[in-house]
Amino acid sequence: MAPNDRRTVPAEMCALTGDPSTADLTWLIHRAAGALGDVFDAVCREAGLADMRDWLVLALVGEGGQLTQSEIGAQLGIDKTTLVSLLDRLEREGLIVRTFSARDRRVRIPEATAAGLTLHDKVAAARDEAIHQRLATIPAAQQALLRSMLWSIAMGSPQ
Repeated sequence: MAPNDRRTVPAEMCALTGDPSTADLTWLIHRAAGALGDVFDAVCREAGLADMRDWLVLALVGEGGQLTQSEIGAQLGIDKTTLVSLLDRLEREGLIVRTFSARDRRVRIPEATAAGLTLHDKVAAARDEAIHQRLATIPAAQQALLRSMLWSIAMGSPQ
C-alpha cells in the first residue's frame, strides 16, 4: 500500500500490543474520520461541489439562522479568506445569495437558494447511502452504539 493510504497501519501505532485494534484511540478516530470524510468529499464532488465544506456551508445557511459570514467561519472552523472564496463560488453557482444585515449594513448574511437547498438534500441522501455502504459490515446495533459513543466524546461528559 502507498505511504499515504489510510488503510496502512504504521508499525509504531501497534508496537505495544502488536494488535491494530488496540492502537492509539486518537489515531484510530482520526483515521476513521478521514476515511468517512473521503467518502463525503467524493459524494460532494460527484454533485458538483468542491468538497464537504461546500455542503457544510449549505447546511448551515439553509437552516435560516441568519448567521454572518464570520459566525459561519467560526462554527465550521474555516478561515475568513477561504470562506469568502467558498461563498463567492456558491453564489456564482446560484446556490446561495448574500444579503445585507438589517442590524449592520457592513455585514452580509448568506442564505441558501432553492437550488442550494435541493442540492443540499440530494448530497445528504447520497452521503447517507455512501456511509451506509462503508459501514455495511458492522451490525446496526454496533453502529448505533458507535454513534452514541462518538456523540458522548464529542459533547464531553459531565465532570
